[in-house]
Amino acid sequence: MTATTAPATTPRDAARAPGPKGVPLLGSLGSWRRNTAEFLLGLQRDYGETVRMRLGPMTVHQVTGPDAVQQVLVKNNGNYVRGPLYEQFSVVMGKGLLTSDGDYWRSHRRAVQPAFQKNTILDIVPNIVTATNEMLDEWEAKAARDEPVDLMTEMLRLTLITLSRSLFAYDIKPSSKVLKHIVDDVVEVMFRRGTPSEMLPSWLPTDRKHKIARIHRVFDKIVADVRENYGRTGEGSLISLMEQAEDPVTGEPWTDQELRDELLTIYLAGHETTAVSLCWTLLSIANHPPVQEELDAEIAQVLGGGLPDRQNTDALTYTRMVVDESLRMHPPIWIFPRAAVEADSLGGYDIEAGSSILLSPLVSHHNPLHWDNPLAFDPNRFTEQAVKERPRMAYFPFGAGPRQCIGNTMALLELRTIVTMINQRFKLSMIPGHSLQYGSPVISLRPLQDVMVRLTAREGRGAGSRTAPAPAPTVTATVGHDTAEAAQKCPVTGGSGG
Repeated sequence: MTATTAPATTPRDAARAPGPKGVPLLGSLGSWRRNTAEFLLGLQRDYGETVRMRLGPMTVHQVTGPDAVQQVLVKNNGNYVRGPLYEQFSVVMGKGLLTSDGDYWRSHRRAVQPAFQKNTILDIVPNIVTATNEMLDEWEAKAARDEPVDLMTEMLRLTLITLSRSLFAYDIKPSSKVLKHIVDDVVEVMFRRGTPSEMLPSWLPTDRKHKIARIHRVFDKIVADVRENYGRTGEGSLISLMEQAEDPVTGEPWTDQELRDELLTIYLAGHETTAVSLCWTLLSIANHPPVQEELDAEIAQVLGGGLPDRQNTDALTYTRMVVDESLRMHPPIWIFPRAAVEADSLGGYDIEAGSSILLSPLVSHHNPLHWDNPLAFDPNRFTEQAVKERPRMAYFPFGAGPRQCIGNTMALLELRTIVTMINQRFKLSMIPGHSLQYGSPVISLRPLQDVMVRLTAREGRGAGSRTAPAPAPTVTATVGHDTAEAAQKCPVTGGSGG
């Protein structure tokens, strides 16, 4: 549903941004709940780049103009904190990089930042290649049986395994199928939808409370195993930094709770968003044959049948452009909520202290003022010249400023490497009759339906080039039988940087 009627403008409220009137008490909450993405895109179309609305008791401004986005994320970022829309994330993630602010956040970000520098991240290429080849070998058997695969599920499993091996030297693969359902539960409990059960007293044993307890049991076990493995082997770039981190004021090591919260944040936020990006990118390639052809030509020219490595990934220029265009059309984190500490002015309109701000890469990336034909998939938007001619903050899939996603370099490396390897060995095609939509108010822009694709093996593509350099030592993860069995009964829903 889209916005329809703008309030009248008078001299007294001339500095107030336009927006929908909504209904008494609820404001525009009904439109938000019915289809959040469509509603926010409609606000930009009907009211412009700065829009004021009411969502229940909250005053909210959607801001999509490049200068205003830069004001929030970069120039005056100290005035914009996470705010109430992030509070629900702490139910699962605690006080990690995603949910914290101020000096606490700054000290934790500094402590783990070295693990995400480009030179360090390039060392994980062998882990990406190995995990991807393991998946593609399984796909060969499925292709031979003409068996379709659930692309979203496959990408979630692949990115979880890659992240765990790369940052923690810990092989979570045996538990990855169980964790898919646990991650689905995480999304469900972190996003309140106003159901009657959510309004019940906290001491009542609701289904939501049971799911939260199950999530904590599973991830507490994984955190304990990761730490035990590090104590035994000394392996894992990120867990090493976490175990050695100290409070900058007291000099005391991080508490068990601090370490647990950061581990959970990296696991949950780090793999899911990359998986969503992979899913949309691969579907975009499959649905645009000219893009597929140009991509194939570049891969053949640059790699010559070999595998991606730390030396040649930057040479895959068109592959990068394809990934960037997919991130434009389907940014995995598509809403960045903030709260204004003090009054400000954005896009020429007054912003009251305490009001909430919504920055939406999805909406900004579809702004016709800065993107010609924004609904079309066109990688040539990201030639070097085209990027120079566009306002800097018309495109921000990973945010910007001090709180730009800490894992953006790793995510881009994974995306380019995995997309390349899949295209070397398979062509993907959607099962006829399947259509894809998004719009549910979840952390990331997942498709709302299962994404079933058919695999066609490419003759001679990538064959004989499947051996990657040895990855870092790993240890197998385990999840208790009773927990695994319970998790497998959970319904599949939808899926969430620092």
